Amino acid sequence: MTAMILHASLAVLAATTDIELDAEPNWYEKPYTPADAATVTRNPPPFIWRPPKDDLSYVLELSTTDDFATERRRVEDIAVSTVALGEPLVPGRWFWRYGVRLDDGDVTFSKARSFTVPEDAWRFPYPDMDAVVASIPLEHPRLFILRGELDAYRQRARDGDLKGVRDQLTRACDKYLGQDLVEEPPYVTGKGPERGKNYCDIFRATRPPMDRMEQSALTYLLTEDERYGNEAKRRILHFFGWDPEGPTAYKHNDEPAMWVMMRGVRAYDWTYDLFSPEERAKVEGVMHIRAAQFYQHLKYRRRFHTNPHESHAGRTLGFLGEAALAFAHEWPESPEWLDYVMTLFWNIYPAWGKDDGGWHEGPGYWSAYMSFALHFVVPLRNATGADLMQRPFFRNTPYYLLYTNPPYAKISPFGDGESGASSGGKGSLMYQFASLLEDPYVRSYADAWKRDGGAGMLGVVLKDDALRAKSPAELPQARHFPGVGLVSLHTALGNAPEDVHFLIHSDPYGPISHAHADENAFTLEAFGEPLAIASGYYPWYGSNHHSKWSWESKSSNTITFDGGIGQKIRDAKSKGAIRAFRTTDDYDYVVADATQAYQGRLTKFIRKVVHVRPGVFVLFDDLAAPAPVTFEWRLHARSEMALDESTQRVTVAQGEARLDLHFVQPQRVALSQTTGFDFPPERGDYPDQWHLVASPPEKLGALRYLTVLVPYKAGAQDQRPSMHAARCDGGLGVKLADAQGAHYVAFRTGDSAEVAIPGVTTSTADVLAVHVNAEGKIDRQLD
Repeated sequence: MTAMILHASLAVLAATTDIELDAEPNWYEKPYTPADAATVTRNPPPFIWRPPKDDLSYVLELSTTDDFATERRRVEDIAVSTVALGEPLVPGRWFWRYGVRLDDGDVTFSKARSFTVPEDAWRFPYPDMDAVVASIPLEHPRLFILRGELDAYRQRARDGDLKGVRDQLTRACDKYLGQDLVEEPPYVTGKGPERGKNYCDIFRATRPPMDRMEQSALTYLLTEDERYGNEAKRRILHFFGWDPEGPTAYKHNDEPAMWVMMRGVRAYDWTYDLFSPEERAKVEGVMHIRAAQFYQHLKYRRRFHTNPHESHAGRTLGFLGEAALAFAHEWPESPEWLDYVMTLFWNIYPAWGKDDGGWHEGPGYWSAYMSFALHFVVPLRNATGADLMQRPFFRNTPYYLLYTNPPYAKISPFGDGESGASSGGKGSLMYQFASLLEDPYVRSYADAWKRDGGAGMLGVVLKDDALRAKSPAELPQARHFPGVGLVSLHTALGNAPEDVHFLIHSDPYGPISHAHADENAFTLEAFGEPLAIASGYYPWYGSNHHSKWSWESKSSNTITFDGGIGQKIRDAKSKGAIRAFRTTDDYDYVVADATQAYQGRLTKFIRKVVHVRPGVFVLFDDLAAPAPVTFEWRLHARSEMALDESTQRVTVAQGEARLDLHFVQPQRVALSQTTGFDFPPERGDYPDQWHLVASPPEKLGALRYLTVLVPYKAGAQDQRPSMHAARCDGGLGVKLADAQGAHYVAFRTGDSAEVAIPGVTTSTADVLAVHVNAEGKIDRQLD
């Protein structure tokens, strides 16, 4: 008996002493939120902490004093390391701490952290989960359209504003009724790029027939034509006849595991009345297993509540939410799953963006993942009234696309798929966002593509042709997305023939997930043509071309050295930052810092940009290395560039657009150009691209480049400003003469107290930018 008691005591000791509170989060974990001494923008704020381990029971305490004796609030039985509160806090200073309930029932607490709730903090309390679940209808359908709304939608599909959608759906479905279905795929085999190819081959084969499962179910829902309903049923029974613990189990091959649930749960909800009790038991049994796999992955394998930085998990979260809504009253776990998903959407999601709405993985992945997200956000709102569209991220994120990838863009930087143009699919998604937000500027994107919300369910429930677009020319022509380190500078946003768009990237996330080692890189499009591009393609994730060219810094318009050595790839420590951003009617100013991205390979890379409006860009690159190196200033284009070493100029021609690049400093660089790739793209017929390197003739420990980029239309070369180095005290400068006088742009160097253009002006700031008119008076300046 004594031995048994001793053993039990040791077990309790082991269970409690390995719990470390207040440990510093790893780079991939969410930080403590609210941070100590923070002023929050949301009331109540999300509370997040680093979990010591899984399956702990937490307590949250709040108080207006650090001894937790006044206005004390307490939340018990918290299952994961984040909680969303259901009531706003009284404005003022608060303290919070989290605690872990020990095996003996006692609670051990973290240190206290303070935060301030201002009077104007945005109110966003978490809804009562019992009320949320109770509000979900007992009858099907539950997703997007509720049973009581069916007659109205069907009437609109017969002879109203949805008739075109119905006709499009029926034409598509008629082509594949009774079509042979893809067999259950094998296990994924191979290693490295070979495995990546096999993985892609499987999802490219299984996605289309699963897409048609949902499409035929939607057609049935709108038409009541059982031909389409039975086609959806046939596909549901087929795909949910696959072994959920076999080759398409989530832990082995997440793509078909996610896709079959995304399409199948919706399709089953919309065709529920066509299934017998026996068929329902079979289908729901498999769906339940797959949904449980999602939950296990998110909560235990991925620990999304503290480590959300996995791209695929970001869509699995919404798919689990849809399943929990669809089976809210059938599966006992559904309320727990739905609460987990909603809490993470309230507090954590998205991993790849902040309240400003930017997206770390690039416009291509933004469009896919925002569609996935809206497929949870919309049915949640329709069924329960819980409205995630009130979050600042969702309200701002359409502007990420509008600015960085306008509808006329021919490239989509920065991230995987950046070689592609904007697309009509993005137009449909922006229509959906515009309807949800009632935003006429966002609607302009869809109008540019002449697109509505499309022929999917989001296009049906968000159909709103009464909303009229407004021109984005009315918006500010520059925008900073600090969460992802992007600054977008336009001259005529929304006007493709006249717009010049300069986009610079220096990302605090670093080159992880679908991002590349491209800190401080820029792209430039002008007059509807891409002139300075992010090079490389995306045959499949991790292919040799993708991993050995597109991921590397040498593929971007940034700095490398000694034959292409750049920033460390696939490493979150290889991050950048936008240190400054200012915008005026006459000038924009950006400071980007990529020093950390080289992790000691270079010891300084600061890129400063002055946009002389409209459409002239002066770049100042300040570089240093731990030992002398051959610095390489890189530029990429879709066509062969004209190089003139005698004048230190490069000309890019694309269509009717031109780019004049002038190296002002150093006074002499060697210009070289190559085409093709070290590792050619493995899939598809991809056109060649051209790659410029500008290097000094000798190895140096430090170097400063001063360059001027002037886009212009073919035949308008006489309208370009003349440019040459300007005498400058305490810095490097350039004079840009125009018909009205001259712009002077100078950057301070070293430790001088000020930078001066003799006879013009001085400044104690790091940058000087002024325009002197024909009378010698300063009439414009960067404040």
